[in-house]
Amino acid sequence: MKATLPIKATTIHSRITKGLRHCRVPAVLLSSSLLIAACGGGGGSSDTTANDTEEFVTNFTLNVSDAPVDFAREVIVYFDTVELIGDGEPVVIDVTEEDGLPLEVDLLQLQGTAYKSIIDGIDIPSGVYTQVRIPILEQSYVVMQDGTYPLSVPSGEVKLDGFTAEVNEQQTFTVEFDLRKSLVNPVGQEEVFLKPRGIRLVDNSEAGSVEGKVDIGVVTHPDCAIKTDYTQGNAVYVFEGIGLDPDSLGDDADPSATDTEFRPIATATVNADETSDEMTYGVGYLEAGDYTLALTCLANFDNPEADDGYDFTFLTVKEVSVAANEVVTVNFDN
Repeated sequence: MKATLPIKATTIHSRITKGLRHCRVPAVLLSSSLLIAACGGGGGSSDTTANDTEEFVTNFTLNVSDAPVDFAREVIVYFDTVELIGDGEPVVIDVTEEDGLPLEVDLLQLQGTAYKSIIDGIDIPSGVYTQVRIPILEQSYVVMQDGTYPLSVPSGEVKLDGFTAEVNEQQTFTVEFDLRKSLVNPVGQEEVFLKPRGIRLVDNSEAGSVEGKVDIGVVTHPDCAIKTDYTQGNAVYVFEGIGLDPDSLGDDADPSATDTEFRPIATATVNADETSDEMTYGVGYLEAGDYTLALTCLANFDNPEADDGYDFTFLTVKEVSVAANEVVTVNFDN
């Protein structure tokens, strides 16, 4: 797939606001990349398609979602472009606002199956993309209890696995930011780091979700007495597969060459409703398959930079099968 394929791609800007709109105008081929740039206006859409070569076009949507972290109150990320890397010239998609300012997203507002579109229904050349790159701009920041800190990203961008853009298909993907795994706040540092681990690109057509309630009696277990607030630090960890030895379920540390523990592929915070005694959680964008869910009340002590060993335990374990485009309910009862 090259930028010189015999197609007439379209140039599209999607306004990622309430009351979504988009428009299409002829594409412009710029030196080393195909730039899908912004077009203003807020009315309807005027479509120009690929005419007799429409078979080379894929309608592409990209969302972002998040599994939150305990120590942050806001995680504000700014985007201006998304780059699709294939075997030809990169396709660069402009995701700025209509006024040219970067798109601002608070990841902590996108828990469970919640999401925000950063690209909505644009036409891209069909074919194999080996990598998706998303620059994270320098003005991104994290708000914590003791202040506001710059958000630093290695190499300045998130690099994700690629995908195949199927001919004449509408495809939606979600970038799942598991901040409990990827957001690191080193002691003594004046910035917070967003690391690539825990950030996944998920094909929505192949994914489902899990949600449920957690009985308060479970998270007030004596093992949780180390905390001063029983509503904090509760999380559900998701492991691939079933029939796993509960004693082999590990914390959120990076696996090592000698690792004998299973490491979670996703986590979800258990949220307490201040107006009732109900506690709930949700895990979105899991590929169809079998999973083990493990509940802990000590997630706020889980350091993703290290194996916390015997200081980290799970209260109870559940097994579940997830099907594409379905929501499965799994409750943790006392």
